[in-house]
Amino acid sequence: MTKILEISGVRIPYDDSIITPKIARSIEKGRYENDEVTGTPKFIKPDDRVIELGAGIGFISTFIATSLGVKNVMCVEADPNLCKFIRTVHKENGVTTAEVRNVVALNDAGGVGTIDFYVREPFWSSSLDGEDEYVKSVEVQTIHLSSLIKEFNANTLIVDIEGGERDLFSPLDLTGIDKVFLEIHTRKIKRIGIKMCFDALSDCGFAYDQQVSRGGSVLFRRIPKWQLKAHASDKG
Repeated sequence: MTKILEISGVRIPYDDSIITPKIARSIEKGRYENDEVTGTPKFIKPDDRVIELGAGIGFISTFIATSLGVKNVMCVEADPNLCKFIRTVHKENGVTTAEVRNVVALNDAGGVGTIDFYVREPFWSSSLDGEDEYVKSVEVQTIHLSSLIKEFNANTLIVDIEGGERDLFSPLDLTGIDKVFLEIHTRKIKRIGIKMCFDALSDCGFAYDQQVSRGGSVLFRRIPKWQLKAHASDKG
């Protein structure tokens, strides 16, 4: 019988090809994705339509489905092995309405096709950056994130893509999105990358939410149009 790890009410099968000892310790000690577990209940509503970029082992999608009552979630993950594991975790926890896509979501610049994704251990170090040592590379289909947003009628993004956040939001049509919960990987993108993220989201009409943001996990909320108009009038 497969050993089961449990955290925040989510049951995770202990597949040692995915769950390394380091990941297992993080789960067993209750530290795994702690900022997301603490932050998401403060802004996620049951009727939200959530796209999660960098879905990992399916923990957050399962958590918001089972603990927060979210029925509409799309998991976007580049590693095909993790996509299979996400489906296993969903099944183990009775999550039947989540969708899993094995693609890389990009901004609106240029066309789509395929891209090399570099798999590392632990899995959370995998990325589109091939400069550091990696276990293997896999060729993954790409898609414009704006197309996924429109297709899924999403209003919320959860983003944890190991440095890919630097270029994700410019240019990007975020029509329909009200909330962006973003994990910032300062080691990968440096301060200039943080500025690029904040500037791009500000240009799209979003503002930093101090009440929910914690450490590197940052929530941006869309500013109501009437407030933007009032601000523009005051400046004029």
